[in-house]
Amino acid sequence: MALFVLVAPREALVSVVIVVGLLLAGGLYFLFMLKFDRESLEAEPGDVSAFKQPS
Repeated sequence: MALFVLVAPREALVSVVIVVGLLLAGGLYFLFMLKFDRESLEAEPGDVSAFKQPS
């Protein structure tokens, strides 16, 4: 969907700015997590169950 918006005509500037802003926000969030909470990026979904008690 984002690629479709980015190849939209020049008249659709607002939607292109929104998509670029969202991509930048996602990239900044990823860099923040990479620098300050690397452990959360190394975990895979399903490694630890929220309902299972540790033994």
